[in-house]
Amino acid sequence: MSRRSLLAIMSIVFATVALPAVVARAADADGFEDHFDVKPQDFASTGRNDFFILEPGYQLILEGTDNGKPARLVITVLNETRKVDGVETRIVEERETLDGKPIEVSRNFFAIDKNTKDVYYFGEEVDEYKDGKIAGHPGAWQSGKKGAHYGLMMPGAQRIGAKFYQEIAPKVAMDRSEIVSNSEQVTAPAGEFKDCLKTKETTPLEPDDTEYKLYAKGVGLIVDAGLKLVKHGENIEPRAAAKPQQPAQQAAAKSPGKTHTPDDANVVVPVPVAREALDLVGADPAAEAIWYEAINDPAVSAHDRQDLIEDLNENGFPDPKHVTPDDLPLVVSRLELIEQLAPDAMDDVNADAFAEAYKDLNNMLKRLTAN
Repeated sequence: MSRRSLLAIMSIVFATVALPAVVARAADADGFEDHFDVKPQDFASTGRNDFFILEPGYQLILEGTDNGKPARLVITVLNETRKVDGVETRIVEERETLDGKPIEVSRNFFAIDKNTKDVYYFGEEVDEYKDGKIAGHPGAWQSGKKGAHYGLMMPGAQRIGAKFYQEIAPKVAMDRSEIVSNSEQVTAPAGEFKDCLKTKETTPLEPDDTEYKLYAKGVGLIVDAGLKLVKHGENIEPRAAAKPQQPAQQAAAKSPGKTHTPDDANVVVPVPVAREALDLVGADPAAEAIWYEAINDPAVSAHDRQDLIEDLNENGFPDPKHVTPDDLPLVVSRLELIEQLAPDAMDDVNADAFAEAYKDLNNMLKRLTAN
């Protein structure tokens, strides 16, 4: 074989191999990677890389000061998952307190690439507190909704100078990170840590804000602004137990047309049960009764009610982004259900969620009937 023929073949091979990486990792004008395209089957809801542990029960506790007041952050990898953008993600809870009072509780959705160990961030639910009461939900987003897409939280292979978006939710959350060092030495209440990873975090939404974080190998986050790691490990600070909930079998026996009375105001269908029922809404009356009970229960959080309704366009479909004629009966059934229920939505959260789900399902219908 001639040298020219060999070089030609090699160039074709290298071009073929390199192309997916280019497609999967596009960057913005500032050099931050802002497009990630991992095959759904390559994601897992449990795993770890050197600097990020996504295993149920693992906790990090950081303490320090914020504006002269004692501050605390408790990060817990929950034994709960959530399907977001077609991917089963792991929920990681963050509880922030200032001067002993809650200021923010978030539920973050992560998944890990089984091949590269890259950890991706699929969104978060946020409860902001003021005077002990929920005052808002700033920065909440989910991949696959309203133009949002998952970002890279922590790469499996850390390279100095790597720049990537952690959140991609236009006008809501656009945090991005740059790895600036992998040789930091840190002293914290939890001990001495060497060869730590240092990241610089910025966002185009607030160009003047810059934060630095430090991560220790085999541990995770150890410095976040004025907070330093105090403890880490499995179940070192158990979370408060949830209140008892009514068995799903009793909820299923209730009529979908039933409204709440003071006698059953505290009845709650467990949200995981309601999400399982959601897969069959529009096809199974018993499942529909469970789902209906959950979305009309004031004890269920606004976030969960919103998701249980908006995800009518996702749960139950084999591939919601590529619906087929076999999906048409379910699409039509759910559109009719929304038309029936939306006028009596219990609050603006439900009404807005019904409108969002209806819009997406209607777009599915148009695609299916276009020909």
